Amino acid sequence: REASGLGTANVVLDREAVDVLIKYYCRESGVRNLKKHIDKIYRKAALKVVQELGEDTFPEPQAVVDAAAASATEPVQQTTPESEPISEATTEADSTEPEPSSEPSISSESTTSTPPTSPADTTPNPSEDDPKNVTTQQRKPLPIPETVHIHITPETLKDYVGPPVYQKDRMYARTPPPGVSTGLGYLGNGSGAVMPVEAVSMPGKGGLQLTGKLGEVIRESAQIALSWVKGHAFELGITTSAGDTFLNERDVHVHMPEGSIGKEGPSAGTAITTAFVSLFTKTPVNPDIAMTGEISLVGQVLPVGGLKEKILAAHRAGMKTIIAPAANRADIESNVPDSVKEGIKFVYVETVKEVLEEVFHGQPIAERWKETLP
Repeated sequence: REASGLGTANVVLDREAVDVLIKYYCRESGVRNLKKHIDKIYRKAALKVVQELGEDTFPEPQAVVDAAAASATEPVQQTTPESEPISEATTEADSTEPEPSSEPSISSESTTSTPPTSPADTTPNPSEDDPKNVTTQQRKPLPIPETVHIHITPETLKDYVGPPVYQKDRMYARTPPPGVSTGLGYLGNGSGAVMPVEAVSMPGKGGLQLTGKLGEVIRESAQIALSWVKGHAFELGITTSAGDTFLNERDVHVHMPEGSIGKEGPSAGTAITTAFVSLFTKTPVNPDIAMTGEISLVGQVLPVGGLKEKILAAHRAGMKTIIAPAANRADIESNVPDSVKEGIKFVYVETVKEVLEEVFHGQPIAERWKETLP
Protein backbone atom coordinates (compact mmCIF):
# COMPACT_ATOMS: atom_id res chain seq x y z
CA ARG A 1 0.00 0.00 0.00
CA GLU A 2 2.78 2.45 0.87
CA ALA A 3 4.71 1.50 -2.27
CA SER A 4 1.68 2.37 -4.40
CA GLY A 5 1.38 5.85 -2.89
CA LEU A 6 -1.83 5.05 -1.02
CA GLY A 7 -0.49 5.29 2.52
CA THR A 8 -2.84 8.13 3.51
CA ALA A 9 -5.70 7.25 1.17
CA ASN A 10 -9.01 5.79 2.27
CA VAL A 11 -8.62 2.44 0.49
CA VAL A 12 -10.24 -0.53 2.23
CA LEU A 13 -9.68 -4.17 1.27
CA ASP A 14 -12.42 -6.27 2.87
CA ARG A 15 -11.50 -9.39 4.84
CA GLU A 16 -14.10 -11.24 2.78
CA ALA A 17 -12.28 -10.16 -0.37
CA VAL A 18 -9.04 -11.58 1.02
CA ASP A 19 -10.83 -14.87 1.72
CA VAL A 20 -12.04 -15.00 -1.88
CA LEU A 21 -8.52 -14.18 -3.03
CA ILE A 22 -7.14 -17.13 -1.09
CA LYS A 23 -9.85 -19.58 -2.15
CA TYR A 24 -10.11 -18.78 -5.85
CA TYR A 25 -6.79 -17.15 -6.79
CA CYS A 26 -3.97 -18.23 -4.46
CA ARG A 27 -4.24 -21.84 -3.34
CA GLU A 28 -0.51 -22.50 -3.59
CA SER A 29 1.62 -23.25 -0.55
CA GLY A 30 3.03 -20.13 1.10
CA VAL A 31 1.93 -16.50 0.77
CA ARG A 32 4.17 -15.26 -2.05
CA ASN A 33 1.44 -15.40 -4.67
CA LEU A 34 -1.06 -13.85 -2.25
CA LYS A 35 1.31 -10.92 -1.66
CA LYS A 36 1.68 -10.42 -5.41
CA HIS A 37 -2.09 -10.24 -5.85
CA ILE A 38 -2.52 -7.77 -2.96
CA ASP A 39 0.24 -5.55 -4.42
CA LYS A 40 -1.54 -5.70 -7.76
CA ILE A 41 -4.82 -4.63 -6.14
CA TYR A 42 -3.25 -1.52 -4.61
CA ARG A 43 -1.47 -0.62 -7.86
CA LYS A 44 -4.75 -0.88 -9.75
CA ALA A 45 -6.45 1.24 -7.07
CA ALA A 46 -3.76 3.93 -7.44
CA LEU A 47 -4.18 3.88 -11.23
CA LYS A 48 -7.94 4.17 -10.83
CA VAL A 49 -7.56 7.25 -8.61
CA VAL A 50 -5.26 8.98 -11.09
CA GLN A 51 -7.50 8.17 -14.06
CA GLU A 52 -10.63 9.48 -12.34
CA LEU A 53 -9.19 12.70 -10.91
CA GLY A 54 -6.70 13.56 -13.70
CA GLU A 55 -3.76 15.98 -13.79
CA ASP A 56 -5.76 18.85 -12.34
CA THR A 57 -5.72 17.15 -8.96
CA PHE A 58 -2.30 15.53 -9.35
CA PRO A 59 -0.07 18.08 -11.17
CA GLU A 60 3.52 17.23 -11.97
CA PRO A 61 6.00 18.74 -9.44
CA GLN A 62 7.43 22.09 -10.63
CA ALA A 63 11.04 20.94 -10.29
CA VAL A 64 10.45 18.01 -12.61
CA VAL A 65 8.65 20.24 -15.13
CA ASP A 66 11.53 22.78 -15.15
CA ALA A 67 14.10 20.04 -15.62
CA ALA A 68 12.15 18.52 -18.49
CA ALA A 69 11.76 21.93 -20.19
CA ALA A 70 15.45 22.71 -19.81
CA SER A 71 16.49 19.41 -21.32
CA ALA A 72 14.10 19.94 -24.24
CA THR A 73 15.44 23.46 -25.12
CA GLU A 74 19.15 22.68 -24.65
CA PRO A 75 20.85 22.37 -28.05
CA VAL A 76 22.46 19.09 -28.85
CA GLN A 77 26.15 19.50 -29.75
CA GLN A 78 27.90 16.84 -31.71
CA THR A 79 31.64 16.74 -31.44
CA THR A 80 33.61 15.45 -34.35
CA PRO A 81 37.04 14.11 -33.55
CA GLU A 82 39.84 16.00 -35.25
CA SER A 83 41.97 13.99 -37.57
CA GLU A 84 45.50 13.49 -36.38
CA PRO A 85 48.29 14.83 -38.66
CA ILE A 86 50.14 12.23 -40.55
CA SER A 87 53.89 12.57 -40.39
CA GLU A 88 55.97 12.79 -43.52
CA ALA A 89 57.99 9.83 -42.46
CA THR A 90 54.91 7.70 -42.27
CA THR A 91 53.76 8.88 -45.70
CA GLU A 92 57.08 8.13 -47.25
CA ALA A 93 57.20 4.75 -45.61
CA ASP A 94 53.77 3.86 -46.96
CA SER A 95 54.45 5.09 -50.49
CA THR A 96 57.88 3.54 -50.87
CA GLU A 97 57.90 -0.09 -51.89
CA PRO A 98 60.42 -2.30 -50.11
CA GLU A 99 63.36 -3.43 -52.23
CA PRO A 100 63.78 -7.12 -52.77
CA SER A 101 66.22 -8.63 -50.36
CA SER A 102 68.39 -11.64 -50.76
CA GLU A 103 67.42 -12.86 -47.28
CA PRO A 104 63.62 -12.51 -47.07
CA SER A 105 63.31 -14.76 -44.01
CA ILE A 106 65.58 -12.58 -41.89
CA SER A 107 63.88 -9.32 -42.90
CA SER A 108 60.39 -10.67 -42.24
CA GLU A 109 61.35 -11.73 -38.74
CA SER A 110 63.11 -8.50 -37.83
CA THR A 111 60.45 -6.15 -39.23
CA THR A 112 57.30 -5.51 -37.11
CA SER A 113 54.23 -3.77 -38.51
CA THR A 114 51.89 -1.59 -36.45
CA PRO A 115 48.18 -2.48 -36.93
CA PRO A 116 46.04 0.35 -38.31
CA THR A 117 43.95 2.27 -35.87
CA SER A 118 40.21 1.69 -36.31
CA PRO A 119 37.77 4.64 -36.29
CA ALA A 120 36.08 3.20 -33.18
CA ASP A 121 39.31 3.67 -31.20
CA THR A 122 39.47 7.40 -31.98
CA THR A 123 35.81 8.14 -31.14
CA PRO A 124 35.53 9.97 -27.83
CA ASN A 125 33.34 8.57 -25.07
CA PRO A 126 30.30 10.83 -24.62
CA SER A 127 30.11 9.95 -20.92
CA GLU A 128 33.63 11.26 -20.37
CA ASP A 129 33.25 14.54 -22.33
CA ASP A 130 29.75 15.41 -21.15
CA PRO A 131 28.96 13.73 -17.81
CA LYS A 132 25.31 13.87 -16.70
CA ASN A 133 24.27 14.87 -13.23
CA VAL A 134 22.21 12.17 -11.55
CA THR A 135 19.99 13.23 -8.65
CA THR A 136 19.11 10.86 -5.82
CA GLN A 137 16.28 12.90 -4.43
CA GLN A 138 13.36 10.61 -3.65
CA ARG A 139 10.01 11.71 -4.98
CA LYS A 140 7.32 11.92 -2.35
CA PRO A 141 3.82 10.54 -2.97
CA LEU A 142 1.25 13.06 -4.09
CA PRO A 143 -1.40 14.06 -1.55
CA ILE A 144 -4.73 12.36 -2.19
CA PRO A 145 -7.94 14.27 -1.48
CA GLU A 146 -10.01 13.14 1.48
CA THR A 147 -13.00 12.71 -0.82
CA VAL A 148 -11.45 9.66 -2.42
CA HIS A 149 -12.95 6.43 -1.06
CA ILE A 150 -12.20 3.00 -2.56
CA HIS A 151 -13.87 -0.08 -1.10
CA ILE A 152 -12.70 -3.41 -2.51
CA THR A 153 -15.29 -6.15 -1.93
CA PRO A 154 -15.62 -9.72 -3.23
CA GLU A 155 -17.97 -8.37 -5.91
CA THR A 156 -15.46 -5.81 -7.22
CA LEU A 157 -12.38 -7.99 -6.78
CA LYS A 158 -12.56 -9.17 -10.39
CA ASP A 159 -11.94 -5.59 -11.61
CA TYR A 160 -8.52 -5.64 -9.95
CA VAL A 161 -7.18 -9.19 -10.40
CA GLY A 162 -9.27 -10.57 -13.24
CA PRO A 163 -11.51 -13.66 -13.27
CA PRO A 164 -10.96 -16.44 -10.70
CA VAL A 165 -8.22 -18.95 -11.43
CA TYR A 166 -9.99 -21.75 -9.55
CA GLN A 167 -13.67 -22.55 -9.81
CA LYS A 168 -16.08 -23.96 -7.22
CA ASP A 169 -14.64 -26.34 -4.64
CA ARG A 170 -17.11 -29.16 -5.11
CA MET A 171 -18.91 -30.42 -8.18
CA TYR A 172 -21.80 -32.13 -6.40
CA ALA A 173 -23.57 -29.96 -3.84
CA ARG A 174 -26.65 -32.20 -4.00
CA THR A 175 -26.92 -35.97 -3.81
CA PRO A 176 -25.29 -37.37 -6.97
CA PRO A 177 -26.49 -40.41 -8.91
CA PRO A 178 -25.21 -43.88 -7.94
CA GLY A 179 -21.61 -44.43 -8.96
CA VAL A 180 -20.22 -41.10 -7.71
CA SER A 181 -18.04 -40.64 -4.62
CA THR A 182 -15.78 -37.86 -3.34
CA GLY A 183 -12.04 -38.33 -2.89
CA LEU A 184 -9.28 -36.05 -1.63
CA GLY A 185 -6.13 -35.50 -3.67
CA TYR A 186 -2.82 -33.67 -3.49
CA LEU A 187 -1.92 -31.46 -6.47
CA GLY A 188 1.51 -30.74 -7.86
CA ASN A 189 1.41 -27.07 -6.79
CA GLY A 190 1.37 -28.09 -3.13
CA SER A 191 -2.36 -27.70 -2.48
CA GLY A 192 -5.11 -30.20 -1.82
CA ALA A 193 -8.25 -30.70 -3.87
CA VAL A 194 -11.64 -32.35 -3.65
CA MET A 195 -11.77 -34.89 -6.48
CA PRO A 196 -15.05 -36.61 -7.38
CA VAL A 197 -14.89 -40.12 -8.83
CA GLU A 198 -17.51 -41.10 -11.40
CA ALA A 199 -18.20 -44.67 -12.54
CA VAL A 200 -20.68 -46.02 -15.09
CA SER A 201 -21.24 -49.44 -16.66
CA MET A 202 -22.33 -50.35 -20.17
CA PRO A 203 -22.64 -53.45 -22.36
CA GLY A 204 -19.24 -54.80 -23.29
CA LYS A 205 -16.73 -57.56 -22.61
CA GLY A 206 -15.69 -56.91 -19.02
CA GLY A 207 -13.15 -54.15 -19.72
CA LEU A 208 -12.13 -51.22 -17.52
CA GLN A 209 -11.64 -47.79 -19.05
CA LEU A 210 -9.98 -44.96 -17.11
CA THR A 211 -9.99 -41.28 -18.10
CA GLY A 212 -9.13 -37.96 -16.47
CA LYS A 213 -5.33 -37.80 -16.96
CA LEU A 214 -4.71 -40.52 -14.38
CA GLY A 215 -1.22 -41.72 -13.49
CA GLU A 216 0.00 -45.29 -13.37
CA VAL A 217 -0.44 -45.72 -9.60
CA ILE A 218 -4.02 -44.48 -9.60
CA ARG A 219 -4.81 -46.81 -12.50
CA GLU A 220 -3.53 -49.71 -10.44
CA SER A 221 -5.74 -48.57 -7.56
CA ALA A 222 -8.76 -48.76 -9.87
CA GLN A 223 -7.79 -52.29 -10.94
CA ILE A 224 -7.42 -53.36 -7.29
CA ALA A 225 -10.76 -51.79 -6.35
CA LEU A 226 -12.60 -53.54 -9.18
CA SER A 227 -10.99 -56.88 -8.34
CA TRP A 228 -12.01 -56.52 -4.69
CA VAL A 229 -15.61 -55.72 -5.65
CA LYS A 230 -15.73 -58.69 -8.05
CA GLY A 231 -14.35 -60.98 -5.36
CA HIS A 232 -17.02 -59.87 -2.87
CA ALA A 233 -19.95 -59.44 -5.25
CA PHE A 234 -22.16 -61.93 -3.40
CA GLU A 235 -21.32 -60.54 0.07
CA LEU A 236 -22.10 -57.04 -1.20
CA GLY A 237 -25.47 -58.13 -2.55
CA ILE A 238 -24.56 -57.51 -6.17
CA THR A 239 -25.12 -61.13 -7.25
CA THR A 240 -27.76 -63.55 -5.96
CA SER A 241 -25.39 -66.49 -5.38
CA ALA A 242 -21.70 -66.99 -4.77
CA GLY A 243 -21.21 -68.81 -8.08
CA ASP A 244 -22.73 -66.16 -10.33
CA THR A 245 -20.44 -64.44 -12.82
CA PHE A 246 -20.15 -60.70 -12.66
CA LEU A 247 -19.26 -58.10 -15.31
CA ASN A 248 -18.45 -60.64 -18.01
CA GLU A 249 -20.68 -58.80 -20.45
CA ARG A 250 -20.37 -55.29 -19.01
CA ASP A 251 -17.65 -52.64 -19.35
CA VAL A 252 -16.86 -50.18 -16.57
CA HIS A 253 -15.73 -46.60 -17.19
CA VAL A 254 -14.11 -44.57 -14.39
CA HIS A 255 -13.58 -40.85 -14.84
CA MET A 256 -12.16 -38.15 -12.58
CA PRO A 257 -13.25 -34.67 -13.79
CA GLU A 258 -10.91 -31.78 -14.59
CA GLY A 259 -8.98 -33.78 -17.11
CA SER A 260 -6.38 -31.04 -17.64
CA ILE A 261 -5.04 -31.64 -14.11
CA GLY A 262 -2.82 -34.69 -13.73
CA LYS A 263 -3.74 -37.09 -10.93
CA GLU A 264 -1.29 -39.50 -9.38
CA GLY A 265 -0.90 -41.59 -6.24
CA PRO A 266 -2.80 -44.31 -4.38
CA SER A 267 -4.97 -41.97 -2.28
CA ALA A 268 -8.11 -42.56 -4.35
CA GLY A 269 -8.36 -46.27 -3.55
CA THR A 270 -11.18 -45.98 -1.03
CA ALA A 271 -13.07 -43.44 -3.17
CA ILE A 272 -12.92 -45.65 -6.29
CA THR A 273 -14.06 -48.70 -4.32
CA THR A 274 -16.97 -46.73 -2.89
CA ALA A 275 -17.95 -45.54 -6.38
CA PHE A 276 -18.00 -49.14 -7.66
CA VAL A 277 -20.14 -50.38 -4.76
CA SER A 278 -22.49 -47.42 -5.17
CA LEU A 279 -22.83 -48.14 -8.89
CA PHE A 280 -23.48 -51.88 -8.66
CA THR A 281 -25.83 -51.67 -5.65
CA LYS A 282 -27.60 -48.58 -7.09
CA THR A 283 -27.13 -46.70 -3.82
CA PRO A 284 -26.15 -43.00 -3.91
CA VAL A 285 -23.39 -41.59 -1.67
CA ASN A 286 -23.80 -38.60 0.63
CA PRO A 287 -21.95 -35.69 -1.07
CA ASP A 288 -20.80 -34.33 2.32
CA ILE A 289 -18.54 -37.37 2.86
CA ALA A 290 -14.97 -37.23 1.53
CA MET A 291 -12.37 -39.98 1.84
CA THR A 292 -8.74 -40.77 1.21
CA GLY A 293 -6.69 -43.92 1.61
CA GLU A 294 -4.92 -46.66 -0.30
CA ILE A 295 -6.45 -50.14 -0.40
CA SER A 296 -4.84 -53.53 -0.70
CA LEU A 297 -6.13 -56.48 -2.67
CA VAL A 298 -7.52 -58.11 0.49
CA GLY A 299 -9.36 -54.96 1.62
CA GLN A 300 -6.90 -53.27 3.99
CA VAL A 301 -6.80 -49.46 4.12
CA LEU A 302 -3.22 -48.17 4.07
CA PRO A 303 -1.87 -44.73 5.10
CA VAL A 304 -1.28 -41.91 2.60
CA GLY A 305 0.45 -38.53 2.60
CA GLY A 306 -0.58 -34.90 2.18
CA LEU A 307 -3.29 -35.11 4.85
CA LYS A 308 -2.99 -31.49 5.95
CA GLU A 309 -3.51 -30.11 2.43
CA LYS A 310 -6.35 -32.56 1.72
CA ILE A 311 -8.18 -31.66 4.92
CA LEU A 312 -7.78 -27.95 4.14
CA ALA A 313 -9.44 -28.60 0.77
CA ALA A 314 -12.27 -30.53 2.42
CA HIS A 315 -12.74 -27.73 4.95
CA ARG A 316 -12.85 -25.18 2.15
CA ALA A 317 -15.46 -27.24 0.30
CA GLY A 318 -17.67 -27.60 3.37
CA MET A 319 -17.29 -31.34 3.86
CA LYS A 320 -18.80 -32.67 7.08
CA THR A 321 -17.20 -36.13 7.29
CA ILE A 322 -13.71 -37.29 6.33
CA ILE A 323 -12.80 -40.97 6.21
CA ALA A 324 -9.05 -41.48 6.65
CA PRO A 325 -6.72 -44.41 7.37
CA ALA A 326 -6.28 -45.23 11.05
CA ALA A 327 -2.51 -45.13 10.58
CA ASN A 328 -2.75 -41.40 9.78
CA ARG A 329 -4.57 -40.50 12.98
CA ALA A 330 -1.50 -39.22 14.82
CA ASP A 331 -0.47 -37.14 11.81
CA ILE A 332 -3.90 -35.50 11.58
CA GLU A 333 -4.20 -34.80 15.29
CA SER A 334 -0.75 -33.21 15.54
CA ASN A 335 -0.28 -31.38 12.23
CA VAL A 336 -3.76 -30.16 11.25
CA PRO A 337 -4.90 -26.97 13.04
CA ASP A 338 -7.97 -27.23 15.27
CA SER A 339 -9.61 -24.36 13.38
CA VAL A 340 -9.56 -26.50 10.23
CA LYS A 341 -10.82 -29.64 11.97
CA GLU A 342 -13.67 -27.77 13.63
CA GLY A 343 -17.05 -28.89 12.30
CA ILE A 344 -15.65 -31.99 10.55
CA LYS A 345 -16.24 -35.54 11.75
CA PHE A 346 -13.18 -37.76 11.33
CA VAL A 347 -13.67 -41.49 10.90
CA TYR A 348 -10.51 -43.60 11.05
CA VAL A 349 -10.74 -46.99 9.32
CA GLU A 350 -8.53 -50.02 8.81
CA THR A 351 -10.58 -52.04 6.29
CA VAL A 352 -12.80 -51.44 3.28
CA LYS A 353 -15.72 -52.89 5.24
CA GLU A 354 -15.46 -50.05 7.77
CA VAL A 355 -15.40 -47.53 4.91
CA LEU A 356 -18.58 -48.93 3.36
CA GLU A 357 -20.37 -49.13 6.71
CA GLU A 358 -19.70 -45.45 7.34
CA VAL A 359 -20.55 -44.28 3.82
CA PHE A 360 -23.78 -46.27 3.49
CA HIS A 361 -24.85 -45.99 7.12
CA GLY A 362 -28.62 -46.20 7.44
CA GLN A 363 -29.12 -47.68 3.96
CA PRO A 364 -30.91 -51.06 3.67
CA ILE A 365 -27.95 -52.60 1.88
CA ALA A 366 -25.67 -51.80 4.82
CA GLU A 367 -27.68 -54.04 7.18
CA ARG A 368 -26.87 -57.04 5.00
CA TRP A 369 -23.13 -56.31 5.12
CA LYS A 370 -23.02 -56.73 8.90
CA GLU A 371 -23.57 -60.43 8.38
CA THR A 372 -22.05 -61.14 4.99
CA LEU A 373 -18.89 -59.01 4.76
CA PRO A 374 -15.86 -60.53 6.56
